[in-house]
Amino acid sequence: MVIGHKISAVLVSSDLEKTKDFYEKKLGLTLSKKTIKNHLVYEFQNGESIVIYGRPSPNKADHTQIRFWTTDIEKDVKELLEKGVVFDELDMGTIKTINHIATVPGIGRSAWFKDPDGNTLALFQAEDI
Repeated sequence: MVIGHKISAVLVSSDLEKTKDFYEKKLGLTLSKKTIKNHLVYEFQNGESIVIYGRPSPNKADHTQIRFWTTDIEKDVKELLEKGVVFDELDMGTIKTINHIATVPGIGRSAWFKDPDGNTLALFQAEDI
């Protein structure tokens, strides 16, 4: 049924212009030609995409909603910091950020940040196995 279909991560925004500015100027994404009214669509070369639609109140999710996979998390954190992205600092016992990055043995390294609507985004570098 759904095997082989393209998938998208979907977020909400209460201010699409502010969100567009963040995703384009801070994260360097380009708005897709497939964007429709009251939506922002960002496509990636591998066929994946992020869809953000406007609604009056933002999402209240308290978990990572988009994970950007990386092979050099320190470099990506540095570049985003230079663009003004603010990273979440965590100290939850086994998950503690040091220089904005948390290491979870057997899994990998993550750095979390939020978009203008409070959606939680993460950089993730899988541990080499």
